Amino acid sequence: MRFNYMLPKTEQMRKCPDGRQHYYVPTSHMEAVIGHIAVRFRCKYCGELATAFLDNEKYKINEHLLTTYGA
Repeated sequence: MRFNYMLPKTEQMRKCPDGRQHYYVPTSHMEAVIGHIAVRFRCKYCGELATAFLDNEKYKINEHLLTTYGA
């Protein structure tokens, strides 16, 4: 399952070194920062990392998916 929609638009537009669109999946690394939850994603194709800062409401909506698919 692709989680690109959770990342900022600038991250969604970036490409892998071979030209494919990144296929981001959540890692098990999540941490709380003031007012947000930082969720780390890794590209399934090239391994590049990206971080999304979700507010508490968005995190609660997606919490089940993130914990289920997180590596």
